[in-house]
Amino acid sequence: MSVKPPNILLVMVDQLAPAFLPIYGHQVVKAPHLEALAANGVVFESAYCASPLCSPSRASFMTGL
Repeated sequence: MSVKPPNILLVMVDQLAPAFLPIYGHQVVKAPHLEALAANGVVFESAYCASPLCSPSRASFMTGL
């Protein structure tokens, strides 16, 4: 019996604070597709940022440095 590999979807956005997403409690913003993904997947509750600036932080994430 072969093992089916997991489906992985990584959503990265720029200039969006978690406080403005309904999955973190915001009452006005509507994001039904992100809510559905969160309900059926894994949501990171904390993370480490390699740099306070966007571009170096993204580069670090993408390259693993």
